[in-house]
Amino acid sequence: MNTPDVSVVVRSMARPTLARTFASIAAQHGVEAEVIVVAARAVPHAAPARLGAHPLRMVVPQAPLDRGDAANAGMDVARGRYVTWLDDDDEWLPGHLAALLAAAASNPGCGLVHSLAEVRVDGEPTRSFGQPMARTELYQRNFIHVSTALVARALVAEGCRCDASLAVSEDWDWMLQCAHRSDFHFLRRRSFVWHAGIGESGAGGGGNHDAARVAAARSAIVAKWAPQRAQLVAALDPALARARGACERRDWPAAARAIGDALAVNANDPDALTMAAAVERAGGRLAEAQAAAALACVVRPHDASLVYNLALVCRERGDHETVRQCVAALERRIHDDPRASAWRAELADLATPQSAPHPGTSTEP
Repeated sequence: MNTPDVSVVVRSMARPTLARTFASIAAQHGVEAEVIVVAARAVPHAAPARLGAHPLRMVVPQAPLDRGDAANAGMDVARGRYVTWLDDDDEWLPGHLAALLAAAASNPGCGLVHSLAEVRVDGEPTRSFGQPMARTELYQRNFIHVSTALVARALVAEGCRCDASLAVSEDWDWMLQCAHRSDFHFLRRRSFVWHAGIGESGAGGGGNHDAARVAAARSAIVAKWAPQRAQLVAALDPALARARGACERRDWPAAARAIGDALAVNANDPDALTMAAAVERAGGRLAEAQAAAALACVVRPHDASLVYNLALVCRERGDHETVRQCVAALERRIHDDPRASAWRAELADLATPQSAPHPGTSTEP
């Protein structure tokens, strides 16, 4: 029997939206997938033998399962080289699985590839959810929707399973387990639709958001992973300190070496990327400086100081449109950072070019 490319685990509550979910799986062409439907309520329900080219089998437990146990039940019988989840209130756009498989083939050292989610909640504008990996950030908040990810089944065999003690955010915990065993690759593609307002988990948006439940789960996960986070910080901080000191001395070669050390410990570390932008500015490589500063903002999107640093680089390049976007972003962050108001005022006059500070003066994380 051939090994499928992907095992798709559907945690099914037999919702009316299941037909839409099934149709989105059937629309995944150029991929050999098996579909494993876990009847989480322990009640069999109608399902076709195939979804397009993909065979389907039903797993009916003896008793109802919570979210984590339902996911584990599907992964226990998965045969594919990769595993992914798709709940019965969400959907993939055509080409989703094929694009992720192509990215996985191009990045064989990464056991997990992931992309963007399109978040839909009634009465709200659509938005993207997802970003590149940085473990320091993943310890604090989840930014990967599990249905945007392909996970090598080898990671499951090594012990990456859902923590059934978590009522919600079990997928965040699963991502952390995977991150401790493998590198991740991010594909900037939005081909998964997350209907965040549907469901009863409380971890979505709109009417499906229970702030107290989410906060309790976050506290449990942060506490669970505190020792590993402390180990990472202990390995990372010396490299960041060397980089910061070299930037202050304007010793750009030494700064570049220390930044490289920091990024080797924590890929896409936003503090290291901010200092990398300063090094690139000092060398006159403004396009590279802007790319590093922009990536820092993507990885830590709520940090006003990173937005300010990006704006400085863009102003020096004459990219006034991006500076305007930064000014708007700082406006949204005024309540979170008292410095944001002053930075916004400094950058507001876009018509008159201003002298940017020396590259060594904007390395404060």
